[in-house]
Amino acid sequence: MNNRYAYDLTQVKNTLKGHDDLVEYCDAIDRLGFALSTLTELQDAALALDAIAEIHKDPEALQVVSAGLMTHAIMAYCRATHSDGRGRKKIGATKKYTPDQKKKHKNIADLRNEVIAHFGIPTQGHGLKWLDERVVVKVVDDAEIYSFSRIRANALAATIADLRELLAASTATAEEVMEERANSLNELNLKHISDQRVIDALNASPFDPYAFYGLGQLADDFWDVTQKKRSETLRNGEW
Repeated sequence: MNNRYAYDLTQVKNTLKGHDDLVEYCDAIDRLGFALSTLTELQDAALALDAIAEIHKDPEALQVVSAGLMTHAIMAYCRATHSDGRGRKKIGATKKYTPDQKKKHKNIADLRNEVIAHFGIPTQGHGLKWLDERVVVKVVDDAEIYSFSRIRANALAATIADLRELLAASTATAEEVMEERANSLNELNLKHISDQRVIDALNASPFDPYAFYGLGQLADDFWDVTQKKRSETLRNGEW
């Protein structure tokens, strides 16, 4: 017997959010979603660093793709721990950082803000070592030519080491927050288990991975309940 099913809690929340007496329940779904989304971003960053390590002995691949992977790792980490976007509230992934880790976090954020995402003026740590640009005038015989010389890092070992340390700490905290919020949602599920509005919203919100991802391995993998398994999959192609 194939006893498996899933509910789209995001859709359930959207259905119920107009009921004042279910605000706590809807907020609990949101709060768990923020934690899961943040944890996934931290996993994204770690996977990018893993990929850099895998291609480290291939100079051509390292030259071509390491900059993109490093950019992705830094941006994903900062989205999870630093950015103040309206779409997702922070979960406090950095709240257990030591003073030294807080300093390293500021250095990564400065690198993201002043070098990776914008052309600014880095003031500390990795950003100061990432980019060096010079306007040069060169004179060869009777020719005087202005030229531009630049050294830009693809990935720096010290940056990777700091980011690895920060990811380990922030991921552990995010997992704790996720567990706490999952337990809170479980309690509210029990509280509202007999509420017909909740029952109707759940019944109207089945989640079909084959409709979401399309047929294939991605949808098949959705049903894998391995502990600590990455909770989302990515697909390529047109949307």
